[in-house]
Amino acid sequence: MLAQGSTNKLDNPLNLHIAAIIKDECSGLLEWIAWHRVLGVTGFIIADNGSRDGSRELLASLARLGIVTVFDQPNLYNQKPQIPAYDRILRTCSRDIDLLAFIDADEFLLPLSTDINLPEFFGARFVDDSVSAIALNWSNFGSSGEVFANEGLVTERFTKRAPLKFNVHHNFKSVVRPERINHFHNPHFANLRYGRYIDARGNDLVPHPKHSYGVSNEVIWDGVRVNHYAVKSLEEFLLGKHLRGSAATANRVKHKAYFKAHDRNDETCLLAASLAPKVKVEMARLQELLDALPEETPQKKPSWLGKRMKTLLG
Repeated sequence: MLAQGSTNKLDNPLNLHIAAIIKDECSGLLEWIAWHRVLGVTGFIIADNGSRDGSRELLASLARLGIVTVFDQPNLYNQKPQIPAYDRILRTCSRDIDLLAFIDADEFLLPLSTDINLPEFFGARFVDDSVSAIALNWSNFGSSGEVFANEGLVTERFTKRAPLKFNVHHNFKSVVRPERINHFHNPHFANLRYGRYIDARGNDLVPHPKHSYGVSNEVIWDGVRVNHYAVKSLEEFLLGKHLRGSAATANRVKHKAYFKAHDRNDETCLLAASLAPKVKVEMARLQELLDALPEETPQKKPSWLGKRMKTLLG
């Protein structure tokens, strides 16, 4: 029900975008984009933090296809890049975007029923115009015993996760109406100009009494949650997340203790893996579009001498 005296501005169909900052995520980036497109995401706004593995080039090609909007987010002096990137996205995103989901490239929005897609779920939660943001709890997946990187989708390879009561699952990510956000306190929690922060059930969010912004009192897996592939294989962890560090917290290195704490393989969950056939079809379609892009002709920069002669000759 709409708040009294208000009008709901959500489009039909819902214009849902994902906002993210990435660095050196090329190996899984196309899967991550295809996954969310299969589930109804309309577009992506991605900040690249100095990738050197081909991610920036892939994003540039996807931008030429109109699938993503990409910009460069360098490291700033004495400040990590994630929150500045989020602030820039909030300031510059198109006004026709209804909702922005702020997640990372190792996080996948997962409907918990085959008859739910993301626009339908969020449309039902945000139909109340008083709702400005929704918190979706993590579901942490471990290495599934993989030591080395292997072929296959992330969502196929890693199918073992921690139980519901794992303490890390109290962390959540946010989907927001962008025009109602002042800024992000951290990558998990947005400061609202006005309106309600709700949980996945549609109730007012109850924060954890002992922890900072972005941690909920209860872990709620209802409708949609965030599958967090925090470590992947040991090789991928060491060459990826360990070397990259944190985009949000200064001097934080994710090392042995992080891997051991998050490498939880207690329970098997095949919900994400069941979508692999559809995701592979979309990946193949995107690859065909990428392969068909004409090569860009690099613009030849005038030499110093050429510019000088042009100035001299008028």
